[in-house]
Amino acid sequence: MSSSKPVPFKVRHWLRSVTTSGCSVRNVSTLQQIDKRDGTHLFSLLHVNVADPQGHRLPHIVFIRGHAVVIVPLLINRETNEKRFLMVEQRRIGNGSVSLEFPAGMIDCENDLPQDVAVKELREESGLIITPDQLIPLCDRPLFSSAGGSDESIWFFGCRIELSSTEFLSFNERICGNPDEHEHITVTLLTKEEALPRITSLQALLGLFLFEEKYPQ
Repeated sequence: MSSSKPVPFKVRHWLRSVTTSGCSVRNVSTLQQIDKRDGTHLFSLLHVNVADPQGHRLPHIVFIRGHAVVIVPLLINRETNEKRFLMVEQRRIGNGSVSLEFPAGMIDCENDLPQDVAVKELREESGLIITPDQLIPLCDRPLFSSAGGSDESIWFFGCRIELSSTEFLSFNERICGNPDEHEHITVTLLTKEEALPRITSLQALLGLFLFEEKYPQ
């Protein structure tokens, strides 16, 4: 790469992925690199010269976002047997609207395990504390969100958590998020039927679908 800076792990991961797929990376230059306040890498926009195994050149721009996790938690009131999906609402910069989603977050360090990131993000975005062994993979591989121009792939996890009635109800309308990262999150408990008309997030719809495939009702 044409840069004096160390190559961010997200870029290295993309390079490994492309070459493992049989493509040849002929040249890579950084158009823009965006870091977090603490200096860790967030995103990169790259100009690349990559050819497929037949020698055909691929598109020359790729947005390096890295990989992420989505967690689909179903909370069960052990006293009433009520079941509700724990979801979060927050306003999103991509369209300015309030979006109903499942807790999610990015994998920011090379050695982070997706399950550990999922546990951390679930705690930070909703206050629900679980352990990695309570998570069930909803798919046996990460799913790419927009491989035509971005490297981002997403691991989907689910969990079923039984709570007392008091604990169960305490999550509805809970305020969470990290204001320093411009997160202003409201937690909400919804049935699938209540959530569907309000969902505009493709990830949330896919999360519901994968969860029901894994946990038939």
